[in-house]
Amino acid sequence: MLTLLALLVVGPPSAFAQVDESALKAAFVYNIVAFASWGSEDATGAGTIIDPNALVICTDANKSLDAALAHLTGRAIGRRRITVHPAAVEGTCNVLVHAGRPDPTYTTMSNALVICDGCDLPDGNTAVALVREGNRIRFDVDPASAAKAGVSFSSQLLRLARRVM
Repeated sequence: MLTLLALLVVGPPSAFAQVDESALKAAFVYNIVAFASWGSEDATGAGTIIDPNALVICTDANKSLDAALAHLTGRAIGRRRITVHPAAVEGTCNVLVHAGRPDPTYTTMSNALVICDGCDLPDGNTAVALVREGNRIRFDVDPASAAKAGVSFSSQLLRLARRVM
């Protein structure tokens, strides 16, 4: 019995498969958004933008990351349910996740928290950049860019960032 328990805890080497990078980045996005607040939100995370019961994440990254983010649909942050859209349309996104391709649309996304996969901060628009550091995924934060969209971050999130601009 003890041997069986040890095998379940330790497991065979195949049990230690690496986490899919896109799924990990989607988890980062979820947790970053969980520690963000928009304007006059209350402590439960019920925002005042667009729909106070919905949190809309728009994606324009790569197919793999877009697909991983789509798995967040239906999850909740506070009392807000997440929906994911595969394109960014001004006025419909609470969060925009993109892959660093220059697009003038991103500079006009008011009230949207802009998260970029692989951007260098500060760029004047992106609030959070997901970055690869060796074999790890980290993130940088530009609170000034977030503030332009009426978004602020908890001090807990800022402490976990690799860099705060």
